[in-house]
Amino acid sequence: MFRKSIVLVFFLIMASGLSQEHKTIDNQLFSADLNFGYNLTRIKTNYFFEEKMPFSFQLNWQKANYINKNSLGKFGYSDFGLTFLYHDFRNKQIGKNYGLYAFMEYYLLKPAKGFQLSFRISQGIAYNTNPYNKINNSKNLYFGGHFLFPFDIALYLKTPKIIQNWRMQFGLAIFHYSNGNLQSPNYGANIPSLTLGLLYDGRKLPVIQEKIFPDFDKAWQYRAFLRFGINESDYYDSGIYPFFIPGIQIDKHLSYRHKIYMGTELYLSYFLREQIRYEYYAQPEKQLDKIYDFKRVGIYVGHEFYYDKFGIDIAFGYYIYYPYQFETRFYNRLGTKYRINNRWTALYSLKVHSINRAEAMEFGLMYRFK
Repeated sequence: MFRKSIVLVFFLIMASGLSQEHKTIDNQLFSADLNFGYNLTRIKTNYFFEEKMPFSFQLNWQKANYINKNSLGKFGYSDFGLTFLYHDFRNKQIGKNYGLYAFMEYYLLKPAKGFQLSFRISQGIAYNTNPYNKINNSKNLYFGGHFLFPFDIALYLKTPKIIQNWRMQFGLAIFHYSNGNLQSPNYGANIPSLTLGLLYDGRKLPVIQEKIFPDFDKAWQYRAFLRFGINESDYYDSGIYPFFIPGIQIDKHLSYRHKIYMGTELYLSYFLREQIRYEYYAQPEKQLDKIYDFKRVGIYVGHEFYYDKFGIDIAFGYYIYYPYQFETRFYNRLGTKYRINNRWTALYSLKVHSINRAEAMEFGLMYRFK
């Protein structure tokens, strides 16, 4: 029944667009995509899962930012948009996800009337219909709570216009779901997918402004930061505790859009202290000391892409101090930043071990000294 309604939505969108004849919705795009993928996450348990290919459907609205805005011309051609996403795992234990996302879409080639190639990064919030429950749904180790914090990336190829302002678009996407260990269990899901979509393109391409290449500060800059949040250990119902991550960083602009950075940080994760205490009593074979040090020290390198006051960054880290073995020594971070002013920056990121083991959703503030 739901899939029939999807087909109906496609026809309604097309009928609405055709009814406008040659009129355009200035500088806006509307699209509907079907996504077909496979869940990469594998859980080693005694439970048997009858997993089928996940299926998802999304509706997108986006606004062309580069039109008549010289101030944004220096950031290349890009769109800002919103997405509603429905994801059916086709498994009654895992349930379904409903998500609302904000995204930035960057054109790798100058937008034109012909083929277009673009890259999209999305972040948002999602709701799972059937999370883990110790009594009623103990098999769902993917999602420990209803609310998730997804992070998606996609590469799209858009065809030339086929009828008036209509295009087809094809893509490769990776959908990531995790609750950032706010509540255990949290194995999460990673779903590489093929996408097929129909796109209404109302942009007025002839008025694109020329790119501007402004000057930028080429000197090394020095910063201090504090990340914080709450999370829970992998043991269900073990309690939610705060964490704090102070650190220092140096960074350097390679261009007006790109920056590299490196730094070191101290992890004070109090859920880990409680996990060590629990294992001291419950798992004596691990031979842990009751006062085993729960602190960790990491070093990291990363890259940030700027878009006006926003930044999108990815970092790779390694623990140089790691007395208690939790997950792996290597970790990575995906996040966004917002420059409040020349000194202060707001931080939001997802810290992950391996591919799918999220440790925390991090919030924070960063201060620039020079």
